[in-house]
Amino acid sequence: MRVPQQNGPHVAIVGAGFSGLLTAVNLLKASRDVRVTLIERRGVFGPGTAYDTGNPGHLLNVRLDNMSAFPDQPSHLADWLAEQPSWRAQDGFITRGVYGDYLQALLDEALDDAPDRLNLIGAEAQSIDRPDDGWRIVTSDGEVAADQVVLALGNLEPASPPGVEDAVRASPAYVENPWRFDPQTARDARNVLLIGSGLTMVDAAITLRRPGRRLTALSRHGLLPRAHATVPPTPYVGAFSGSSAEILRQIRAATAEADWRAVFDRLRHSARDIWRGWSRVERSRFLRHLRPLWDVHRHRLSPGPARDIHSMLAGGELTILAGKLTELKATDVIEVSWRPRGKKRAIKERFDLVVNCTGPLGVISKSTEPMIRDILDKGYGRPDPLGLGLQVDDEGGLLDGAGAPARGLHAIGPLTRGAFWEMTAVPDLRGQARDLAARILSDRP
Repeated sequence: MRVPQQNGPHVAIVGAGFSGLLTAVNLLKASRDVRVTLIERRGVFGPGTAYDTGNPGHLLNVRLDNMSAFPDQPSHLADWLAEQPSWRAQDGFITRGVYGDYLQALLDEALDDAPDRLNLIGAEAQSIDRPDDGWRIVTSDGEVAADQVVLALGNLEPASPPGVEDAVRASPAYVENPWRFDPQTARDARNVLLIGSGLTMVDAAITLRRPGRRLTALSRHGLLPRAHATVPPTPYVGAFSGSSAEILRQIRAATAEADWRAVFDRLRHSARDIWRGWSRVERSRFLRHLRPLWDVHRHRLSPGPARDIHSMLAGGELTILAGKLTELKATDVIEVSWRPRGKKRAIKERFDLVVNCTGPLGVISKSTEPMIRDILDKGYGRPDPLGLGLQVDDEGGLLDGAGAPARGLHAIGPLTRGAFWEMTAVPDLRGQARDLAARILSDRP
């Protein structure tokens, strides 16, 4: 069993992307005797999947002046950038790779400041048990004993599209997880289908863009993410309240007099309180009817990638379709059947390459993630009523299968969306990491 040999409470964090790293950094800064173990199956600590990219076309979706890792130090990122020999930005948006370097620097600093209190384990966390008052995590490289555990797993695995037969999944012409795909393996593909039309699709389209290659994006609504303005708009100072239908009316009225981006930025600051004030029925109504509109307006493209995508659309390199995927079959290529939105008759087309860009799985009970399956199976946690991650209390503590607190077991990030809704972007996650660290240190078993 692997445990750093030193006195003080020991916190194991499963997942070492932004959420896991910042929770560790906040813990180490706040206490001189806490010990932290970061467990990351990819063996890459700090950048996480989102920022572990060297593609210069992959820019952040938030301006750098709102991407500091610390909410009480808004210039922290800018100050770090000022000391770097070279970095790239467009319209105030730096590349995701540069931001990954920033997170790596935070990790390096934590290792320098507390080398005996921070332990890194490159292994997959597979199961968890509570033998006594603490927790025991079984990994692919041994066991880790801890007083408290934080699940910082990030987004769930990609959702699998409907109608994908086993032969398709086994085909090299089908990519289930775009984040584990080497585009060089598909350099001969001429006709490519991207399933989905959100931010993941945009990344894939920019990565796969080649002269003579035709890209088609298919999604239920055929909606593209909207773009940030080149210059930040004048802030909107209105307020929002009520049901999802009432808020939609308020948004329409507000956008008649103010830039819609400023309106949604203002709404975002109230989103958590609004979400928590809604009943389960009202939340379900929002997810069913308004979530697509929220997603494309709230999770926006930086201006550079937006220009690239619109150039591809104008030049015929990219086509966006609205419809329902019904079947994929593997032949010498991939035969795709889909039904246009509002139509009854399906259309069949053949593609050299199909990339699943539908985004992360939305219902946690369908996850195949070993730790999540083990936690659910053993009753240490339970799904949020709407399936949006795990059910947690107001501070991110897991509720067990009976609805009681699972003492010493916490979650951060997208796993807590059922309670907080907006918990995927850095401005939200950095505050959650700080608050969770404070809770852990004040609630030692």
